[in-house]
This record gives sequence, C-alpha cells and structure tokens, in this order.
Amino acid sequence: MNTILRTKLIIYYFTVLLTTSGLFYGCHHDNSTYNDNQGFINKAHSSLQLKIAAGNLAVQKGQADNIQDYGEEVVKEHSGTYEEIKEMAIANSWIVTEELLTTHQKKFSDLQEQEISKFDLAFAKLMVSSHEEVINLFQIASVNENGVYDTDVQTFARTTLPVLQSQLIGAKEILDQVDEI
Repeated sequence: MNTILRTKLIIYYFTVLLTTSGLFYGCHHDNSTYNDNQGFINKAHSSLQLKIAAGNLAVQKGQADNIQDYGEEVVKEHSGTYEEIKEMAIANSWIVTEELLTTHQKKFSDLQEQEISKFDLAFAKLMVSSHEEVINLFQIASVNENGVYDTDVQTFARTTLPVLQSQLIGAKEILDQVDEI
C-alpha cells in the first residue's frame, strides 16, 4: 500500500474514532442536567446551611411558639444530614465551603431583614421553597442517567429523599398554620 493511501486511511480512522467518541460522550452526558459530584455537594451543603441558619433565626425571632418550635426541629433534623454531606465530601477530597451560595445567602439576608410582624410568614415560605428546591436537587442526583456519577452520592440522595419529602410536608403545615393567623 502506498504511503499516501495509508496516511489517508489513518486520518480517516482517526477522524471516525474522534467523531464517534464525541457523539458517545454527548449522548451520555447532557450537561444541562448532569450534576457533577462537587456541584451536588456544593448545592446540597449550602441548602442545608440555609435551613439550619434560618431555623436558628426562627428560634430567636419567631413570634409564634410553633415557629420557634419548628425552627428548633429544622436545626435538629438538618444538622445530621449536613454532617453526612460534609463527611462524604471530605472522604472523597471534594471541597466543602462554609459559605452559603449566593442565592442562599440572599434568601437568608432577606429573612434576616424581615420586620418582626412578617417574620413568621417569611420563614414558613422559605422553608417550603427551600425544601422544594433541595428535593429537586436530590431527585436529579439520585437518577443514574442524569444524576451524579458517584454511586455513594446517588445512594445518599436516594435514601435522603423520603426524609426531605416528609420535611416538606411539615413545612407546608407550618405555612398553613401561619396563613390562618
């Protein structure tokens, strides 16, 4: 076989190889929904920090006893999950920051700035919306095709989902109670 033909064949096979591997990667990794492990850890960790900080604030600023009690419950329930995520991240050398993500910091700042008379309602609304947000995050992470690629994180997300869904029900009940006042 002459050298020119051999070179053309090598280039052709190399091009086919690159094209098919690129198509394969693109089909299996839709970046619009695919979470990496670090991204999931960052969002979940910050979301839990927000809930804990808001719960502590509710204990201090809440006007109704049920808001203060619920604030204590939120801190207690979310602290364990928060520590689990932190331990998982450290064990896998993922970075865990103690700072809230910008969106979570804004939500917490808005809650801090609420007038006392409006605090209970704002807190209850934040608990509902933040639980809905984190449930969505955990649902995506627990799915093999578009979730995180670490199986331990997938399992963690899958087993934590029912707890988060139960907490959302509690948050909605508190919101209903505040709305009735």
